[in-house]
Amino acid sequence: MKIGSTCYATSRGLGHLARDFFNHGLVTHPYVVCHSRVPENTDWYPGAPRTRDINGDKEKICQYFKGMDALLFFETPFNWSLMDWAAEQGIRTYLITMYECTPISHRKPYRYICPSALDMEYFPTDSVYLPLPVEYPWRRRCHAEHFVHNGGYLGLRGREGTTLLIEAMEYVKSPIKLTIRVQENVGDIHRRKIGNDKRITYIAETVPYETLYATGDVVVQPQKFNGCSLPLQEALASGMVVMSTDRFPMNTWLPKEPLIPVAAYGKARIGGAYMEFDEAHIKPEDIATTIDAWHGKDITALSEYGRQWAKQMTWEVLGPKYREVLSN
Repeated sequence: MKIGSTCYATSRGLGHLARDFFNHGLVTHPYVVCHSRVPENTDWYPGAPRTRDINGDKEKICQYFKGMDALLFFETPFNWSLMDWAAEQGIRTYLITMYECTPISHRKPYRYICPSALDMEYFPTDSVYLPLPVEYPWRRRCHAEHFVHNGGYLGLRGREGTTLLIEAMEYVKSPIKLTIRVQENVGDIHRRKIGNDKRITYIAETVPYETLYATGDVVVQPQKFNGCSLPLQEALASGMVVMSTDRFPMNTWLPKEPLIPVAAYGKARIGGAYMEFDEAHIKPEDIATTIDAWHGKDITALSEYGRQWAKQMTWEVLGPKYREVLSN
């Protein structure tokens, strides 16, 4: 089966997601979209064509995708008119959804693939619920001493909660060890706020993907919104305790005890052309209270839970289900 995709080759969420599907044979013909600001991994897709102008190069892209059985897009095709072209060619299109980043008026794919129950609420028709496969080396964690936060590029509207977590450290009484990682082009945003807090190690560079959850006991991600978060899945599979926000759908598959309460919800959108969604409002004091409550706790049972949960999320289990949907 020949499956094409327009995708990033960058060390960020969308880039790693597409590469995973390529490595497992569910994308066979990638067309790399060069990011305007983020460095590209030129060795990810040897021989694959690249574009810096997804609109101007549409004709070349269409020519490359002729004869495909299907096109699989990760959150966006980058040029939505590719949906129309594929339909005219009789090529099925599939969109792995991210509800907050989908334009209101867009061309619809043949099928939406919703990786979370929340996405299913936004795309109730022509859709199938299918979680993202996740595989990450597991290691037993015993006590909640070292807390880790991966802020990446901070996310839309500060979605990852990096600023909130730094503000929360003013209220944290425990002598925790906190590692905050962001990527290099947002490195200076938080240095002044951290000040001289010796509990915090601040890393402003892209670290190897395989080291993100190699150390630490608890990952702290007070996310404001998101339907599916592959980083949270990877952290859980690695054996870490996941201290995210107590909101749907995370509280349906994460252990609820370490979750941070939501103070309120407000309506938000990333731009006028995009869908409206519920954004969680989180108090730094509540983050601090949750961290203090868990500092030093025995987390062995929760670490083991992550290992058992991950067994049903592997490529071996979910890969055939994706292949079945794409082959239709």
